[in-house]
Amino acid sequence: MLEHAHVKGTTTPPDRDLSRVRDAIVAQHEFFTKWVRGECAGDDATFDAGVRRLSAELIGIMPGGKAFTFDAFSQYMRSIYASNPKFRIKIRNVAIRHHIGPVFVVNYDEWERDAKDSTPANNGRLTTMVLRESDDDFEILQVHETWLPAEVMAAGDYDF
Repeated sequence: MLEHAHVKGTTTPPDRDLSRVRDAIVAQHEFFTKWVRGECAGDDATFDAGVRRLSAELIGIMPGGKAFTFDAFSQYMRSIYASNPKFRIKIRNVAIRHHIGPVFVVNYDEWERDAKDSTPANNGRLTTMVLRESDDDFEILQVHETWLPAEVMAAGDYDF
């Protein structure tokens, strides 16, 4: 079994690719945070701009195993606008695992603080994301989250 901190990629990507991928992932989660906190306009135009990276064919799998499509995720996100002003997300340890043509397979740690819909509310997830390059940005095709081990979450840094 691989230790969480020791997962290795197959190649070392150019810094430019890693920087672009990290920026896209962080920007996507910043939108989610602002939306849930109510720190942006709650209208359709703002929402549509905020989820523009998500593929219409998106498939997501949450840490507990529940899967969702783009439509289901969009409906859920719209319903939780401004529902949790204390919610925070921190993205750490972004690593490109595979880069095949325009497709990137990426792992990162997603730490959440004061998440109402998660138990525990302060938690960490190891996320695998599949992205496809599209012009100067990325399209998110799939997201699969797995809980970090309980002892890792318990020792986590939630000061963000």
